[in-house]
Amino acid sequence: MLRDPERTAPQVYDALQMCKGPNLGVNFSLCCPFTLLAHYRELDFVERCGVSRYLIRISVGLEEPQDLIARLDEALRKCG
Repeated sequence: MLRDPERTAPQVYDALQMCKGPNLGVNFSLCCPFTLLAHYRELDFVERCGVSRYLIRISVGLEEPQDLIARLDEALRKCG
């Protein structure tokens, strides 16, 4: 979990060198602000259910695992 997600989640999302969007069956990795996309009008409700409004969903594709780890590491370091 990110520290201070209200501030850092958008920064990590923007810094992450990965295609953005929901997973529609592609073979490459995607990330999206899942809770915002799926529950935009009911954010208070989903947070009461234990789901963060700052959740970033990553759908992993066929890239090399080390490449994906390096991209995540870089995005987290930029926003540390």
